[in-house]
Amino acid sequence: MSIRLRLALWYTSVLVAVLVVFSSVLYLVMDVRLVNEADDAVAARAHHIAGAIRARPSASSGILHIELPSIDAFESPGVYVQVVEAPTRSVVARSASLGEQELPGKEEAYAAVARSGMGSFYTGLVGDRRVRVYVQPLYVGEEIVGLVQVGQSYSEAYAFLDRLRLALLMTGVAAASLAGAVAWAVAGGALKPIAAITQTARAIALSRGFSRRLEDTGSRDELGQLGVTFNEMLASLEEAYAAQQRFLADASHELRAPLTAVQANLELLDKRGDELPEEERKALLGAASAEARRMGRLVHDLLSLARADAGQKLMLRPTQLDRLLLEVFGEARVLARGIKVSIEDIDEVSLLADPDRIKQLILILVDNAIRYTPSGEVRLSLHKNGAMATVKVADTGIGIAKGDIPHIFERFYRTKEGRAHSSAGTGLGLAVAKWIVEQHGGEIAVESTLGKGSVLTVLLPLDRGQGGTRSVASA
Repeated sequence: MSIRLRLALWYTSVLVAVLVVFSSVLYLVMDVRLVNEADDAVAARAHHIAGAIRARPSASSGILHIELPSIDAFESPGVYVQVVEAPTRSVVARSASLGEQELPGKEEAYAAVARSGMGSFYTGLVGDRRVRVYVQPLYVGEEIVGLVQVGQSYSEAYAFLDRLRLALLMTGVAAASLAGAVAWAVAGGALKPIAAITQTARAIALSRGFSRRLEDTGSRDELGQLGVTFNEMLASLEEAYAAQQRFLADASHELRAPLTAVQANLELLDKRGDELPEEERKALLGAASAEARRMGRLVHDLLSLARADAGQKLMLRPTQLDRLLLEVFGEARVLARGIKVSIEDIDEVSLLADPDRIKQLILILVDNAIRYTPSGEVRLSLHKNGAMATVKVADTGIGIAKGDIPHIFERFYRTKEGRAHSSAGTGLGLAVAKWIVEQHGGEIAVESTLGKGSVLTVLLPLDRGQGGTRSVASA
């Protein structure tokens, strides 16, 4: 069942429920009111007739003599008057409207009148007509000598109630039908943006055309906001899809070069290895080995970024940051190739971190500094500044152009100077470094002057050092 149909049914059901309750209450109120008004009229008529009747018992026989005045009440259609003697219940007088018939009696009503001295209602039949009868005691002195019965047919009241019931039913059916049609139309209009979203999403799923957008209706209600949010999501997906395509293209390009070099060198060794001098064979093997190492670094960085995109969890535990910096310093001196590597200042710093990732971060920064410093030095430092630990890697290398600084943390981005100076880079190291820093809640920044060197600064919060070991999911 569609949402549109469910909404229409819900709206219609609510209206029908309200109409049923309203109609029932109205019908019951009218029923009670009409019956009560008719009862009051019958009782008033009985009181009036009882007051107008002259009754006297016969001195010789004791039989009740009734003198009925000529009153208009007897001439009303559907109204019947009858007087019965109290002890014998025999009819001593009746209105002409009864003809040869008698008003039915009811002993329970007679007993209630005798007991309380007040009138009482009951229902009976005159022929085939249902009447409401009121019994009024007739007094001579303080003695009840007779009973005045006034009956009235409520057929007109019941006919009115029947017409009212039919009118309420027809009105309810018409209102429910109209409400269903209106609810169907309103729900269709309200859900139109959702239908557009569905169609657009289906078209995108079939064509991967993330450049498509929903038409802006100008509405600022919830559905309008949904359309705006959906367009924002499409823009984000388009950007992510384009980045993925660029990533695949760049990865393929970066892998193609070392694979081609390794393949060419190995093929040359395979075909002419016996003919080549020893030094040339070693050079070919060295070149193939270097390209293989470069390809290994590239694959390692790609794996790190893939794990980052997949939401890899970092296992954080108490870590001595100064000890990790000293380990990297020892390894960097071996790889320095004549570049001076030194530690300027180092504070003792402990924080909650993933030691393997933090060491990888520092190695990336130091390796970059060494690779792009033809001559000069690389300086490391670690300071504790309030709630932050600051790691700095400074070099006197080729530097970075001002226009390239905002892009150096992008994947596969390499500056023109960097490509000219070294072909060993992959363009992924700083992207991995930024991910590691962000997963530890820190920040990374770079200051550089072209031709004079660069300073990369990492800020890591020390408040993560409280509370023991825990894991953090990467974004």
